Amino acid sequence: MSLTNIAIIGANGFIAKHLTNIIIQQPHLKLSLFGRGDSNEFSHKVPYHKLDLNNSKEIDRYFKGVDLVYYLASDSIPSSSWDDPKFEIEKNLLPFINFLECVSKLGLKKIVFVSSAGTIYGASSQKLTEESDKKPFSPYGINKLAMENYLNYFEARYNLHHDIFRVSNVYGIGQDTSKGLGMINTFLEKIIAENHILIYGNGENIRNYISVNDVAELLNLSITADHQISNIFNLASNDNLSINEVVAIMKQIVSEDFKINYKETRQSDNPAIYLDNSKIKAAYPNFRFSTIQEGIAKTYAFLKEKMK
Repeated sequence: MSLTNIAIIGANGFIAKHLTNIIIQQPHLKLSLFGRGDSNEFSHKVPYHKLDLNNSKEIDRYFKGVDLVYYLASDSIPSSSWDDPKFEIEKNLLPFINFLECVSKLGLKKIVFVSSAGTIYGASSQKLTEESDKKPFSPYGINKLAMENYLNYFEARYNLHHDIFRVSNVYGIGQDTSKGLGMINTFLEKIIAENHILIYGNGENIRNYISVNDVAELLNLSITADHQISNIFNLASNDNLSINEVVAIMKQIVSEDFKINYKETRQSDNPAIYLDNSKIKAAYPNFRFSTIQEGIAKTYAFLKEKMK
């Protein structure tokens, strides 16, 4: 049965904006948006509220009657968590637990949690399925895995079901790279503006890259999925590539000549991760992932026009 009363927490984020744009095109759905900021670009179309996740009274007031919540809130990124592990607990884990404690008593049917495929597994030379060992080494990944485990606890105790999407490296139109996230977008911006890019390490680090449009489309499918069944998916594309391979693809697409500078690798970087996306492809066999060539070309065209 399709759920109709939907909320997005972290609504000012990159993925959330694309998800919002998909959901508002479905007139039978009632959508509410929540974030830390004072405003939201969709607030003229759907209700938006500034939310303190530590404020239980606010949560009780806003989420009574909500069927499904997308939880995309995060106060950190992998590299920033490296030097301040306590921040992850105080700013991300504790508010999340408080939120779950509140909504578990309000009749919420399902929570959709965006986790991190690039950090919870740790380094591996093997292809990683959802059942593979998890050996996160950054506070960011450790915390994301803890949040997943708390979802298991709240399901066991309160029958609060969940979908967990372990998202790989997202890129695409509208990404804000100022916080240090988004390699593909960052490279394209640097190529257009400065004709050079910086790579940490030797460029042989393996990552999976996925278009934000694909992420939003697949997250949207949780609305019509069975809300009485919990699931975990690697939300990853078919593209497990080294940084050097991504740069080679960019050279085929961009019109600029650009230089590559290599710098010492960062401790927080995962040397290799190969993600298996066969489970999500089996669950949604009609879904076609964008190729990285398609995604880079669209993102480049958008940035080229924007940065004129």
